[in-house]
This record gives sequence, C-alpha cells and structure tokens, in this order.
Amino acid sequence: MIRCRLRVRSVVAVVVAVVGVAAVQQARSSEPDFAARRMRLLEVASGESEYNLFTIAAKLRAGHDLPQTYLMLDSMAHDRAMGGMFFCYTMIGVYLYARDILPDSLARKIRDAYRTRTMYRGDTENHWVMYYTGMYLAAQTWPDDPGSQWFNGKSSRENFAEARGWLEHWMTITSTVGQGEFDSPTYMTVYLNPMVILHEFARDPVMKTRAGMMLDLLFADFAVEHLEGSYGGGHSRDYPEDITNPLGAPTTTWAWLYFGRPRFEQWNEARYRPRNQGSWETVFAALSSYRLPAIIEHMATDRSTPYVERERKRTRNIIRFQDETNPPVYKYTYMTGDFVIGSLQGGILQPIQQHTWDVTFAQPEPNNTIFTLHPYASGHELAMFFPEEQKFLAGEVDRYHKIYTSPDKWNSSSPYEQTFQHKASLIVLYNISEGTRQSHIDGFFPVNLDERTVDSSGWIFCRKGPVYVGVYPLAPYAWIAENADWRLRSTALQNGVVVDVSSTGEAGSFDDFKRELRTRQLDTGAFASTLTVAFTARDGSRMRFTYGGARVLNGEVQSFHADKLYEGPWLQSTVGTGIIRMTDGVSTRILDFPRARVTE
Repeated sequence: MIRCRLRVRSVVAVVVAVVGVAAVQQARSSEPDFAARRMRLLEVASGESEYNLFTIAAKLRAGHDLPQTYLMLDSMAHDRAMGGMFFCYTMIGVYLYARDILPDSLARKIRDAYRTRTMYRGDTENHWVMYYTGMYLAAQTWPDDPGSQWFNGKSSRENFAEARGWLEHWMTITSTVGQGEFDSPTYMTVYLNPMVILHEFARDPVMKTRAGMMLDLLFADFAVEHLEGSYGGGHSRDYPEDITNPLGAPTTTWAWLYFGRPRFEQWNEARYRPRNQGSWETVFAALSSYRLPAIIEHMATDRSTPYVERERKRTRNIIRFQDETNPPVYKYTYMTGDFVIGSLQGGILQPIQQHTWDVTFAQPEPNNTIFTLHPYASGHELAMFFPEEQKFLAGEVDRYHKIYTSPDKWNSSSPYEQTFQHKASLIVLYNISEGTRQSHIDGFFPVNLDERTVDSSGWIFCRKGPVYVGVYPLAPYAWIAENADWRLRSTALQNGVVVDVSSTGEAGSFDDFKRELRTRQLDTGAFASTLTVAFTARDGSRMRFTYGGARVLNGEVQSFHADKLYEGPWLQSTVGTGIIRMTDGVSTRILDFPRARVTE
C-alpha cells in the first residue's frame, strides 16, 4: 500500500545541477543530444555528497572517491534494516553495473544480503515489478544456489522461474489490456528503472528483447501525453506536489534525459520553486545501453499539429463491492504545442492518489496547471482495493500518506465525479451524496497566472502566456488564497465546471477569446433538476452531458472505445492483441509482444 520514495533533492535542483551553466549556454545554440545529457548527469551524480545506491553506481563507474564509496556500499549491504523490493532491484543493479571493480569481500556481502534480508514483495504493481526484476537478475547471477542461500528458502532455479513467469505475465497484461498503475508522474520511474536493468543484464535474449519493448511502450505511453517536461492529463497515482507542480514530478528528469525537455534556454530558474523532491533514479538509465527510438522522441516533441489521444487502461485489482476485478479506465487527451487537457471518465479508478483531469501549460514555470476535484475519503473506497478491515483503513492510510482524510488534499478519486471531453472542451459533473466525508469540491488556480478575472457572465477567465482557459462553475463558490494557488471551493452537493481552453494562434487576443466564449451556447438551466449541461465547443460541436447518463455529441450518444488500447495519430493498438503500432507518418515501429519481436 505504501511507497517510501527515494527522493533526495528537488527535481529542478537535480536537472539544473546536471545541466550547469555551460550546458544552458550550449542549449541556446544547439540542443544537447542524449549522449551529452547522460554524460553530464553521470558526471554530476558521481560528484554528489549524497550517498544512495544510484549515486554509488555513478561513483563506482566514474572511479570517484572509491574508498568512501566502497565503505558506503558495504554499510548498505550490511544494514539489515534495508530490504524489500526497492533494495532487491537497486542493489542487484549496482552489483551488475560495478561487479568488475568490486572487491571480492564486498561482492560476497551483497550476495549474502539476498540470504539474510527479507525482500518483501509488496502489494502493488510497481512493488512486484521491482521485486521480480531484482529476483530474476539475482537468481540469474547466482544460478546454482540451494534454498538455504536465499531468504525465502527457494532455490535459484525456483526463484528464477517464478520471477520470469510473473514478469512475462505483467508484460502480457500491460500490452493487451493496460497497466493498473498507469501513466503516473510519480511511479513511472519504478517501472522504467527495473526494465532498464532487465534489458541491460538479462542473459536470455527473449527476456532482453521483451524488457526493451516494455521500455519502448512505457516511454511511448508517456511521450504522447508529454508537453515540455510535463505529464499532462489524468493519472492513476499522483502525489499532491506532483499534481500541483507537474514540472516537479520525477518524470520531468526522465523527459529531460530522453526527450531533451524542458528546454533550458526557456527555464527561468529564479521563478521555479518546486515543493517536490527529486532523485538520481535516472542514473541506471544513463549507465545503460538502451537508446530511445527516434520515433518515440518525435512523439514527445513534435507538437506542430494538435491531436486527440484515446487510451484504455485498467484499475488495480478490486477485491470487494464489485463483480469485475479490473474494470477498464478510459483516457481522453487533447494535445497542442501550448497546452494539454486530458481526463479520465471519473469514478473510483485508483484509491488514494487518483488525478482525474487537468489543463497543463507548456510554460516552464511552477504550478503550470488548472484542475478540480472532490476530495473524497471513505473506508469503503479503500476496502475495494485493500484487504484490511474497512473500519480501520482510512486511519491506517492517513498514517502513511498523511493527507487522505484532509479536506484540502489535491489528489483523490470520487464515486461522485464524471467527465465528458471533446478536444479542448470538458464538462465535469459532481453529484455528492448527503453525509459524504468532504462534501465540497475544490479547484486549483495557480497564483502565477498572468491574468485571472471573474466575469459577470459567470466565466472565470485565466491567461498564462499564450494559453487561455475559461472555467464556468455550476454552483456558488468562494476563493481561498494560498501560497501557490487560489483555491476555488464550492459546497453545493450537485456541482461541476465547464472548461474551455484555447491559445493565441487559434483564438486571437485574450479579449477575443473572452468575447467568443461568452457567445457560445452554455445551457445549465436543467442542471438543478436533471443534472444535465449542454455546451458548444470551439469547433461548433454540441456537447450534452447528464450525470449518470449519456454523453452526447452532435446528437449522437458517445461510447468509450472499448476495443482500442491506443487510438491516436502516434500510437494504435487493439485490446487483447499485444501488438502496438507506432508511426510518425513517415516511419513505423511495431511492438509484437506475443512473438517478442520488433519490426520497423
């Protein structure tokens, strides 16, 4: 249930330290290529005063301060308080990257750690990916040891077979019906890193190929919803500091390393103060031989033509109160060069940390996002996913995540939230039951917006650089001034917002945008009685949405594309096939998971 994140510095501090002044100057004339970025990252990581298994790997490969580095690694190998799935995969990663320069005594201690430590497997998808990757590589490294040499009493062959079986299962389910912990700016790093070292060190050529294909898929999945370092739209698991400050999320460092974004000639460090904490978790990637296919880099950086991206994911395992174990999750994302707006369909799709929708700006500044949520908290929600007694779950989660029951939290699923999106227009409706814990909705509006005005028409008009956002609340609300944002709070149980986004290139001036949006059809007259809203999008399409009812576009009821895993200009896949097609209009790359084959 709980992930202790290994973050040691702010993301901007990591990346700005890595890039340095010289590289920023270089970026102004020519974008540094991947080789330059990875070498700079390793150079800075190897000189860090902070010792963790990632910086230790960088120091060992660089030959930097080896006596002290050996001492710190020895301490970590000897410390029985360290264990679990994080230790399981990171320690074997360090060992494999540096085994040619490790003293024999230290190599033996690392081996012995897999006998004396309890490598807890955990209880979430990312936990199992880390655990089984670590066990696969450890059992491969010491292939003939009996059960007495392993913490779990299983032989090397038994551990290897179990790990291989689960990893193959996970790769199959992810490529056919989608991830359960999908598109997470926080947790993506603990899927990428295990696949990096599995691709690097798996001796079985089929597993090596599969791991490389999973890296391609994870990066492509990120790339199509990536905008200048930010991961836009809806997410399964997201921490509040990553939600309110997308450029402070762990994925930003991965975007910089592999996509060359954010572009630092535009990054005004003096105005960027993320609350989030970053890490050196990209060190394994920088040491690896994996190289991002050019077509995926194009996906992440070419924003010359706006596009719609539809995806299907799955929930994590539901164990109570529902017949279906992994109901589908439907994502809709509209991407432009200036902004991205994306949404999930609403409902409880991921406990504790769901992020249902947002608008994210391409501007390289903190808190570059707008969204709303219902900060729901309930033992019933948690008992859907966790085996403990429902009565105690909310308190237990609060012990670790601290904010689960907070009325001010910025991450939450809600059974009373539903969405309908068409391109850059979105209708979000709430129908909160009487007596629900936290019976209000909140909206996040960053204080660094260039303009924010409440119009007599009822629209809230916002501008950030060339991006214009209109938000129309369906019920009375109040503003609460906070450090990073103005919090919109509305206590009406039947509630919602209509959102419309545009930019200078499409709408002209901000005044033009406001005038045009005021003239659009917006019918909320039936909301009080039928929970129905009608709105005309910028392209003239007529949207009509009833809470608990139909999503209607131009008179036709819209259904989710249940047979499509990916459906957009860059990625296409049919549910159940395990075949993912990537194209940029010129070249094509096909990941064929059933055959463990890549074709171009």
